[in-house]
Amino acid sequence: MTRAATQQRTIELARRRFLAGEGADGSVRDTILRSWARCRAAGVNPTGPIELPHRGQADPDSAFLRAVRSVVEPIFAEMHTDAVAVLVSDAQGQLLGRWASARRLLGALDSVAAAPGYDCGEQLAGTTALGTVLEEQHPVAVRGAEHFSEIYHHLSAFGAPIIHPVSGTLEGAIDFVSASADASDLMMPLVIRAAREIGTRLLSGYAAADRALLDGYLRADRRGYRRPIIAVNDRLLITNPLAGDLLGGVDRRLVQEKIERALADGRRKVVLCEGELPVYATIQKIEAGDGFAGAVVQLRAAEQEPSRRARRSAESPLSEALPGRSAVWRRFAREAAHALKTRQHTLLVGETGAGKLTCARRFSSVAGGTGDSTVDVSEVISRSPGSWLAELAELAELAERASNGAVPLVLTHLDRVEEPALAALCSWMDGPGEPAWIIGTFTTGSPRPTAPALLAARFPHVLEVPPLRDRPEDIPELIDAIAATTGPAGLRVDDAVKRTLSSFDWPGNIRQLHGAVEAAHRAGGGAWIRLSDLPLQFRTPRHKRVLSRLEQAERDAVIAALQAANGNKKAAAADLGISRATLYRRLAALDLA
Repeated sequence: MTRAATQQRTIELARRRFLAGEGADGSVRDTILRSWARCRAAGVNPTGPIELPHRGQADPDSAFLRAVRSVVEPIFAEMHTDAVAVLVSDAQGQLLGRWASARRLLGALDSVAAAPGYDCGEQLAGTTALGTVLEEQHPVAVRGAEHFSEIYHHLSAFGAPIIHPVSGTLEGAIDFVSASADASDLMMPLVIRAAREIGTRLLSGYAAADRALLDGYLRADRRGYRRPIIAVNDRLLITNPLAGDLLGGVDRRLVQEKIERALADGRRKVVLCEGELPVYATIQKIEAGDGFAGAVVQLRAAEQEPSRRARRSAESPLSEALPGRSAVWRRFAREAAHALKTRQHTLLVGETGAGKLTCARRFSSVAGGTGDSTVDVSEVISRSPGSWLAELAELAELAERASNGAVPLVLTHLDRVEEPALAALCSWMDGPGEPAWIIGTFTTGSPRPTAPALLAARFPHVLEVPPLRDRPEDIPELIDAIAATTGPAGLRVDDAVKRTLSSFDWPGNIRQLHGAVEAAHRAGGGAWIRLSDLPLQFRTPRHKRVLSRLEQAERDAVIAALQAANGNKKAAAADLGISRATLYRRLAALDLA
């Protein structure tokens, strides 16, 4: 057995131990081991087959592909071999171009969907020299058994990130791939050089658009002397000193995403930064030739918006007790403040981990309560199946007597109560001995996507606690709040950690975010939480396409249909009135695949 074959056998054995939950030994490089951990967390199939979503064909005349072709085509022509293929993806993992001539190699690539239009991101395809390069953002070689999924074990590849040389933005990745038997380490310096040359060509490819954006910025800055002005596209963010002071430490990526979303929705005005002192933006779209160059944005500070400031001052102290500055969260806080003022029964509904119980306890705290009047109804029923209602009435009476009726009785996990018991609970609430004030929590999702009408009718206020994916602006503030209760006094979180964690959707909501911050504190153990302390799957920002409001509404409808169908795509498609093939395409387009 050759040395290379022996190394591959050792790595394959280490991979099997890793998949079995055992520790891999030093035969596996750290880069590959980190990738395997991310793939396992993402649920990538290690044995195959893998179904990669097709994102559609890219614009062949884009500045990026023009730069790629000008570098790759001469290199490919000079290779004088048909044993190597060249693949290029964008920063989101969509394969944009493929250069190969050997029929056997083309067939091998087609068999694993390594073709233009397919998403080859690591969270879908596993460890590869494209997806893993995008995650690690440095050159990576992946040889045979180092691939997480077995379907790639006959291939070896060498990849490098394509970086814009001025802005430092990750534009995409390039890799040279061949059959493992034909692989050569000499490919690595070649692919690094190709990536660097593509980045250089991007300067000229983007020059016209960036010049148009700069001209628009200079015109606006001259007209608006002593006004905060910024210019932004997907590569650049230019600010004058006034805008720099106004935006402070706001993450550039969030600024760009908000402006892109506003343009996609056809809006010219947007709240750029929310919170105690919001920043308002008026957007001017800048064109260059036939394409979009970016936007010039005039900013206004909150002091110039007295009507909004007046509305904020009218809000209840409850808004201060619930951390968050996004429009979605502030709207919920206003609705909650109104419910608090009326002291009527209120039902808090929402996804698992969204913070329903925390909100209910804040209700009680703001109302003046000093103790915990929380009752898990499902637990009471399980403990006293024959007399649970009497026990619940007794607990309600004790809570009301202790607080003089000023503090609500919090009933949690109403979603776990079976229909007969739920009907009995509703009859008790309708009866003469009902408690003065109840706050209930109900987790939506399978098997109950909404609260039953029987229950909702007993609560004058039914408030939906928004999921974390709908308020990413609140994540940095939530991280600070979690850190304040997780570690020692003075525990601080690096801004890079906040930016990275803000890029994820958090299907487990605040509870999942809390777990990630706790794990990072345990790993670091110091006074700061750094990026290197995060669990492996959260160390690299997730690249997401900005959806328009219409797409967001469609995405929510698709999610609701899937939840109602318990994940059955055929049933969900029927409920939506579309074919299953159309549903698969929409899942891919809406970043749900």
